[in-house]
Amino acid sequence: MADILDLGWYRDTGEIKTPSEIDAIEIDGPDLDEIATVMMMSSDELFVELLARVEYDESLRKDVSTSTLIQELTNRALHMELLCEVATQMGE
Repeated sequence: MADILDLGWYRDTGEIKTPSEIDAIEIDGPDLDEIATVMMMSSDELFVELLARVEYDESLRKDVSTSTLIQELTNRALHMELLCEVATQMGE
């Protein structure tokens, strides 16, 4: 019988694996609760939390990693930049 292959994994890594082999591999990254927490925070909350970690080496939220904060702030900044670019082109 033929094996089922995960083509998404192959596209991302170049390795051929079955879905069961991929499930056995621990992938480092934020869990869904951490992502949901960060997505519910306002941009100001994200900024203040990151500032507290950088300036004072303290955290108001222990359940969120610094890399997840940076990733979410970066995503939001990129979306704001894109929106400003589109709005600027509309005015021309």
